[in-house]
Amino acid sequence: MIEQNSVPGVSRDQKDREARSHDFGRMAQRMPAAIAVPKNAEEVSSIVRKAARDEIPLVIRGGGHSQGGQSLTDGGLVLDTAELDKIQLLEQGLVRAQGGAQWGEVVDALHGTRQLPPVLADIAEVTVGGTLSVGGWGTSSHRYGAQVGQVEQLEVVTGTGELMRCSRTENTDLFDAVRAGQGQFGIITDAWLRLRKAGERIRLYALHYHDFDRFASDYEQIVHEDRFDHLRAETRIHDRQIVLAAGIEYDGDLDDGQALEGLGYDEAATLKDTAEVGRAGMFPKWGFFRLNYHPWRDWLMPWGALRTLLAQPWLDPGWVPRVPDSWVGTYPIKTGAIDAPLFISPEGEHVFSYSVLTVQTRHEKASELAGRLRKIDKTLVDLGGKSYLSGGTGYGHKDWRAHYGEKFEMGTRWKEEFDPKRVFRREGMPFGESSEASPG
Repeated sequence: MIEQNSVPGVSRDQKDREARSHDFGRMAQRMPAAIAVPKNAEEVSSIVRKAARDEIPLVIRGGGHSQGGQSLTDGGLVLDTAELDKIQLLEQGLVRAQGGAQWGEVVDALHGTRQLPPVLADIAEVTVGGTLSVGGWGTSSHRYGAQVGQVEQLEVVTGTGELMRCSRTENTDLFDAVRAGQGQFGIITDAWLRLRKAGERIRLYALHYHDFDRFASDYEQIVHEDRFDHLRAETRIHDRQIVLAAGIEYDGDLDDGQALEGLGYDEAATLKDTAEVGRAGMFPKWGFFRLNYHPWRDWLMPWGALRTLLAQPWLDPGWVPRVPDSWVGTYPIKTGAIDAPLFISPEGEHVFSYSVLTVQTRHEKASELAGRLRKIDKTLVDLGGKSYLSGGTGYGHKDWRAHYGEKFEMGTRWKEEFDPKRVFRREGMPFGESSEASPG
């Protein structure tokens, strides 16, 4: 076992371990044996080498915003990237951010430059390394795709403890493995991200629809025309309405009539008009330390399934709480700019996300809903959907093979190459020994 004084930043303190024994979802609780909080990439490398040598399972924790226990371990080591939070604005339209930097902090560091990453997470507290390890989408994904497509270069510590640079032209297999690789191949310690020019201000509209078919027609038109800079839609099943949040970045003046011309909404309101362009679409702080449970699942769906999804025959208002204790929503996502092979999505120029998030105060109720979401998963996969791997899937080996298809063998080969001793092993993950041992 890694001794407390053998590596800087390692703690066995009970409070430290308890604080990392649950994630945002709070659907699983696992008590680690120790916590490591490295201050630089060299310390990360040293910790991973010792874990590989002593065969200690290690999990990576950024903002702890996973929903299915992916950042938890029973009896292993949690490597917390909280101290890896440096951000540096570079020339040539790039920003360098360490893996533990929060996306809200990246936005703040760029304040006044009129530059932003093409796609931002809409939760400020999630980390750069965390979302790049899953895929990462946001309100501008209908135009720019996923965050894994806006990376120019990464610095990664592999499962052998080797510190490597990788990109589309250097160590390309590692670059492809860690982007949307679920933290199973290496730890992202640094990322070089492309930037885009941002508007001087942003205006956000809330467009309310009671006719779901009319909303679908508008949604398709809006995405085809690329009319708005930001889009996300929320279905409020208890009220039988959809609220489309649409945003436009602008300089000078903006004509509301022209922006909304021809759309068939029932009501329209301006949510906000602000110069805080980067943070405008971010939700308020989620209250991670509150004693709530968050059964949460996300899927990526083929564009042709939009109307079927909006009908939602599988969602019963009796077991989904009312807003604001639930969020059922979609984001349109352009697939052409996504070149990370382990980001698995349906075919088509555009797909859309489908998310079900609820806030529960009782674990029994939360567990019941989590079981229902697993049943919903089969329905959505039968419609051509693919699970987005931020939540707990409950998948076994056969399910993972079906999810990844022909890319499963590629992921298995990369696991053998970059993490041969299975240092990064977590319950329910697709590659390596844990997958073989899973039911299904």
